[in-house]
Amino acid sequence: MSGDLTYTHYQMATNDFANDLKSLSLSETANKYSNIIERLIIQLKHATPNGLMENKPFGVVIIDNLYRIIPIFDKKLSDDDENSHQTNLFLEALSNTFHGLCLLELFLAIKDSYRLEIIFHNYIPLLKENYFTNDNRYDHLVNCLLPIIAYSSPLLPVNEADLPPNFLSFLLEFTKSNWQNQQRNTIINNILHLIKVFSRTPTLVPMVIRTEWPNACIQWIKETGPRPLYETDYLINLILSKLARHTISVEVLNQLDCINALTESHEQMEKDHNEEDYLCIRFIQCITHALLEEASTIKQKVIVPNKQGCHILDQMISFVMTASQTGVYFYKCCHVAEVLCALSKLFINDELLIKCLNEHNQLLDCLCQLLIKNATMTHNTNRLDQFLNDETLIGLVNLLWSISFHESYHEKFKSNINFMNKLSNLATSSLLYTTTQIKAIPRDTSSIKKAAEGILWNLKFSYLPTTKENSEQQSHIMISYSHCNSIFCHELVEHLSNHIPVWVDYKQEHSSIYSDDLWEEIAGAMETATIIVLIVSKEYYDSKSCRQELSYACDTLKKRIVPVYPPNQTYKANGWLGIRIAGQKYVHFGRSIFTSALHELLSILAVDQKSIITQKSSNNIISTKSDKQENSLKNWTSNDIRKWFNDNHIHNDLIILFADEFHTGTALLVYARHLKQFYREEYGQILANYYKKFNGKRLQTVDFITFVDAFWRLREEYDTQHRIQDVWDKCNKQQLSHATNDSNGETICF
Repeated sequence: MSGDLTYTHYQMATNDFANDLKSLSLSETANKYSNIIERLIIQLKHATPNGLMENKPFGVVIIDNLYRIIPIFDKKLSDDDENSHQTNLFLEALSNTFHGLCLLELFLAIKDSYRLEIIFHNYIPLLKENYFTNDNRYDHLVNCLLPIIAYSSPLLPVNEADLPPNFLSFLLEFTKSNWQNQQRNTIINNILHLIKVFSRTPTLVPMVIRTEWPNACIQWIKETGPRPLYETDYLINLILSKLARHTISVEVLNQLDCINALTESHEQMEKDHNEEDYLCIRFIQCITHALLEEASTIKQKVIVPNKQGCHILDQMISFVMTASQTGVYFYKCCHVAEVLCALSKLFINDELLIKCLNEHNQLLDCLCQLLIKNATMTHNTNRLDQFLNDETLIGLVNLLWSISFHESYHEKFKSNINFMNKLSNLATSSLLYTTTQIKAIPRDTSSIKKAAEGILWNLKFSYLPTTKENSEQQSHIMISYSHCNSIFCHELVEHLSNHIPVWVDYKQEHSSIYSDDLWEEIAGAMETATIIVLIVSKEYYDSKSCRQELSYACDTLKKRIVPVYPPNQTYKANGWLGIRIAGQKYVHFGRSIFTSALHELLSILAVDQKSIITQKSSNNIISTKSDKQENSLKNWTSNDIRKWFNDNHIHNDLIILFADEFHTGTALLVYARHLKQFYREEYGQILANYYKKFNGKRLQTVDFITFVDAFWRLREEYDTQHRIQDVWDKCNKQQLSHATNDSNGETICF
């Protein structure tokens, strides 16, 4: 009963507030206007004793009606009388209820992007330049408008045309004049929060740069003397951090020497802020630093962080592990996606990666679970927080890709069946994850699909089917190179092609060398190539995609590698690249004339190709036998298929369920391949179909094992040259052991 009374009380207060707010007009007498304002203040305090989130309908009523009354408040505030003072009291009380993240939570609860568009477009024209004056008469009004605009805009497709002319310019001029004025601190922080939001939106970043907000923020960071209040310093650093996520602003920030400005600010900030606040700012600065740093610089550094650096790194990892336990992945006013993107940049340094994983034993499990949770979320363009989910996945797959280059963690990946399933879905989905529009992807970051494919390749799990076209390709060499060396590559290919067949990516049908679809062709080219010619360069070493190619060629395919150094190349292979080409005979085109180096390379290729082709000839005998075996399956009849089921002691119920579904033996083989790759999904489907077909009867585990074993033996017998890797064997055995019987001997689903 008390709950009903509380709801009724809130509803009455909401209705009274809405009616009083709507009744305000310029035609009212001063006394009547004063009485209405007094009631509004009382109603506001009673309805929101603990903030807007405990009374969301009340918050929605405020947002839906306040914009209509702003012109009245504008007029009242321009008069220096009692009504002006009372209006400011009400606006101050109202702005206090908007403090913090309550408005964002309120807008997320609305879950209607069209309604949010109306809200944004109702409020943005109301913010006039003349409100930003030397006195503070309009400050409380602005402090009501700015949060509504700021918290609604991240959830909408806002662009420059939606903003008033000179909007960011007059905000900047006002902020420059008052950024350390503590009496105007609230309005300054609300402006900085709005710029922070705009700095995260790709369509608005050019406008932020053009109006020189990055210049101002770095100047404020470099300012000598006492720092402003903590929240102001924090927001300035957040703006730089958001901008560092965009390629176009990274160049600007580096031109402005942002990294050095951040470094030089440490001493004064540590002096003026308490330890907790200072470390929070340093945390944001470390994210910015990581995003601005060139990948090549991060890789080259032998990182032995100082005590404070270790603390910040531990903070970042602790942040990810803590934020992953929250429902919305927010923690300390930051989303986990931002920290993941920074870590994915730092973790391209193998030394730092290994150090962090060794010191934080639960980190890899946490990252895998986080990927499972985010990959499970249904893609829905109407979900207002979808872009955060997408950015989280971007950071995760790129971070896990770096980890997957280290074989010591492969077993950990493979033993997590759910993780492997989700990863396969990310790599193969043509709609769910590949069409996702990411709002801001930091540079040196690959797409979800490409990074997921990269992890699977490193784990020696190929989900790409063998094609007749690939299997019949002429023997060739393949060129693996960084596109920074494309000029030399074109010249080399042109001359080599006069003597031997050459496969190189730019000769393929794809219009873009960066297409995710090209990965399948690269894999096929490597698998059929006799030799891989590697053009060695610093850019090749820095590229994660190039590392992926060479790892696949060397570690998985065991291909012969011939390193080639371009002219004017002073780089000497080191790190992971040096390890993989150590001891290989190489050709340096900078140490002799081009034709001499070319003849040297051709002589190496001729000797290596001859030995490889001889080896292939003996392998073809086995391959021909396999082809004949598979061709014999095409002649199987329905009786042959039923006989195969019976000969393999498959339970009669499963014969009834499956036998009539196959019309050729090759169909059985295709299903065997499918069953091997998508074991978990197929297991669930068979259980459901069995339960439905036999009126609630449950499939026995031993019958299912016999069924699976028969198909896997069929595949071993007739598909000996298959390309799909069998990394699931151990995983599937573990999964079957988790299926237990109840007291009646029936299978319990896991």
